Amino acid sequence: MKKVFLLSLGLILGLGAFAQRNVVIKNDAKQGVAKAKTVAVGNEMTTDASSYAPQAVKSAVINRYDEMEDGETMWTHYDLQSNQYVANRMYQLPNGNVAVTATMSHEANQTASDRGTGYNFYSNGEWDDQPETRVEPFKTGWPSIAQFGANGEILLAHGNGHMQCFVRTTAGQGDWTYVGALPDYPDGYAYTTEYPTWPRIVTCGENHNIAVAVAVLQHSISSDETDLQTVMWRSEDPANIDSWTVSYGPLHETGWDHNQFSADDYCMAANGHNVALMYSGCLTNSVWMFKSTDDGATWTSTRVWENPYEGREFDEEPAWGMEDTLFMPMNGSIVIDNAGTVHVALNTFEMAHTLENEPGYYTYWSGRAVDGILYWNDTQEAPMQSPDGNPHHAARLWWPAGEDYVHMEPDSTRWIGFIPMYEGIDWSNDLYYMSGSEYISKFYGASGHPALSCDADGNLACAFSSPCTNRTNGTYYFRSIYVSYRDAEKGYWEQDEDDLMEDVMLMYSEGVFTSAVQNTVNNGEFWFSYQADDEIGFYWGSNATQAAATENIIHGVKVIRTVGVEETEAQDAIYSVYPNPAKDYVVVSSAMDVNATITFVNLAGQTVKSFNQNLTTGENTVNIDIESGVYFCTINANGFNKTVKVVVK
Repeated sequence: MKKVFLLSLGLILGLGAFAQRNVVIKNDAKQGVAKAKTVAVGNEMTTDASSYAPQAVKSAVINRYDEMEDGETMWTHYDLQSNQYVANRMYQLPNGNVAVTATMSHEANQTASDRGTGYNFYSNGEWDDQPETRVEPFKTGWPSIAQFGANGEILLAHGNGHMQCFVRTTAGQGDWTYVGALPDYPDGYAYTTEYPTWPRIVTCGENHNIAVAVAVLQHSISSDETDLQTVMWRSEDPANIDSWTVSYGPLHETGWDHNQFSADDYCMAANGHNVALMYSGCLTNSVWMFKSTDDGATWTSTRVWENPYEGREFDEEPAWGMEDTLFMPMNGSIVIDNAGTVHVALNTFEMAHTLENEPGYYTYWSGRAVDGILYWNDTQEAPMQSPDGNPHHAARLWWPAGEDYVHMEPDSTRWIGFIPMYEGIDWSNDLYYMSGSEYISKFYGASGHPALSCDADGNLACAFSSPCTNRTNGTYYFRSIYVSYRDAEKGYWEQDEDDLMEDVMLMYSEGVFTSAVQNTVNNGEFWFSYQADDEIGFYWGSNATQAAATENIIHGVKVIRTVGVEETEAQDAIYSVYPNPAKDYVVVSSAMDVNATITFVNLAGQTVKSFNQNLTTGENTVNIDIESGVYFCTINANGFNKTVKVVVK
């Protein structure tokens, strides 16, 4: 089980006012266990080991897609789609048709005796009728689906005492064929009272004819002790139950297979003969990626992110040096492009060091000032490194920018997205929903559930769930599903995020549990699914936060966006101006090389300083040399004006 419940949950970073694309924010902590320890960062700060030039980071919701098609694929009272994140629940056939699955129950009670795989199929430009019953003849949970052969599909779900397998030769048509129960245990497994649960399945080979799957064995030794081990299945004839083999899988070879990674701490991807498996979501371990180029027969391991306290509990004695604030990833997504490159998205959060000399001194923090979705691919350095060389900061997004302020590292080759910023709308700690450990453990970072979709040319889209300051029920923010994009030719992410829940009918809906078609057929086309609920929180789970079951809608969304074409229209060149308050200089973050006119006007409307300056892409130090006071700084560049209120000390 997750160890987060040993920690003090609920301390949130407070923030000041935001304007659209302003990524310098005030970092005021709410009163709680302790204030976060900040680390001074000086001129040594550099970008990551990427082959691309750094790009300034921005955030605005401007709907960059050319077309969006949203369909309601099914509904369910059972709202706990995952323990961490949803993976391997959608796929697309070469003809463009799409299948989507979800855990579905139409019973509004905790029994959910009808629970099983809800399934829908998209063809000829529309979804089929919503399913009324589950696929399986018995109760199951946590489905995972993949293409099987040229036109078929294969489904795994746990239930009825085993891992259950179903196939059909024509996707979306006819009855499912029950293959049988997969073998339960590897040779030598010590416990035989529980069966594997929470599967992921992919198919690979010349024609999606080889199946590879992963799950977890959980044996309860006592009320506070569980034996955890991950298992892997493989078959070159998946429709024949006797062809399936079971083993401990590649994580076992690292020595971290036992009692480290738990339910839904993993996801898989496949493309041709390449298969990738990622383990993340363990508070006491690193992020591991395993890659096979021979259809899952052999594997190589990569430590994507290295936990400096690998294998150690956060409530241990501090004698061995657990003294620094730790920024760490949690849930994630993985995809393989047609060139064989593995792409990874991870949400991040902060474990703040709080008490120097007592156990239990790490506390989970979540909020805009530490929020972000992190990107890595296997052409880059591993484990990922921090700009300041501190291993505690390898997954860090926000850095100190003067007293009480933080700013983003200006490099969009690493950062996918974060809580979007709306013009004139401030962030409020009181509206950020954190009620109940069952809800929080599904996110950790404020932005969570990332899902990657990759088109045939290697362009990426990443959807994720994040609080929406523009939508509230008066008590809490609802979560929206946002999408950022990475053009393969440009090599960096554009955080001009699309809001997939902008429709007025979804104004009072909570968007969670994002999934994706990993590899799409058409260039610039990306597919996602998510769960929308009119009430925040979950009804199912050990610490459920809803008093009664609600109707949850599983949406299937197609997004089409023009990629690979240079934008010719004028764009706002300036992303941010910081620090604020300033003293002798400000730093101007620019999207391009451009000549700018910079003007400072005092509160009386008098121009006190105006000058021209050539700005380069990225961060530019601008000397201001003006008296203390409050000014409006206007930067005119590329035909746009940006005005920021600046306090000069």
